[in-house]
Amino acid sequence: MLIPLSTIKTHLRLDPDPDSELDPELERLLAVAIDHASQYLGRSIPWDDPATSSSESILPASVEQALLILVAEYFENREQHVTGTIVQENPTVERLLHFYRIGLGI
Repeated sequence: MLIPLSTIKTHLRLDPDPDSELDPELERLLAVAIDHASQYLGRSIPWDDPATSSSESILPASVEQALLILVAEYFENREQHVTGTIVQENPTVERLLHFYRIGLGI
């Protein structure tokens, strides 16, 4: 798993129980967050580090934080409609991911 469930649970302030019934849902939400971020970046996550000769994959801390924010957003907003509140887009995810985007052209 790219980000351990224990890290996700800490971020969400959930009980760290290793056998939680929420684990499959959190794994699915992480997969959705990775897909979302990969589409935004134009590359798979994690990616190979071209600076090394090994096939070592990297996951920068800011990309990991963006994934945690996305998982939290998906976890808190599991319904299609929100009633009686103002919903505003959080630009933090785009700011964290922006400098890792590829293929933007000129």
